[in-house]
Amino acid sequence: MNTEMTPQEMVDFLEGQRTLVVASLRPSGSPVMHAVWFVYLDNAVYINIQRSSFKFKNMLRDPRVSALVEDGESYFELRGVMIEGNAAEVSDDNEILRVQDAQDLKHQRIGSGTENMPAYFTKSREERLQRGDRVLVKIPMTKVRSWDFGKAKAHYKK
Repeated sequence: MNTEMTPQEMVDFLEGQRTLVVASLRPSGSPVMHAVWFVYLDNAVYINIQRSSFKFKNMLRDPRVSALVEDGESYFELRGVMIEGNAAEVSDDNEILRVQDAQDLKHQRIGSGTENMPAYFTKSREERLQRGDRVLVKIPMTKVRSWDFGKAKAHYKK
């Protein structure tokens, strides 16, 4: 029974999800998880985080990360993509613009996630994003596993 997503199913899934849980490594070597919003583009996921955050400091010290995007409430709805790769700061202006364009398209498709937030939150968030202490991090999808347990439904009906 194969529950793996096809490459196109995986792209469609990633383009339709908002939250990625990424694990970085503490100085002690133990993993720590972070839920962040992300953008998928060209076989990589991108996250925009604070340069001073401990998650970014962890990634600078040891770029190996693991990330998970998952969805579903009941067994046959469970879908997910697990990613392993080496996180790297994006400094190329063209790549940054391409990611921003992909993010704008994603917001048009699924919303920004802030539509129903109070005005004070939206204003504060925009100010935080413009402070200049943000960094765009690319996580290439070096090793990927995916699943869609909806594909297993026929197997259990036997």
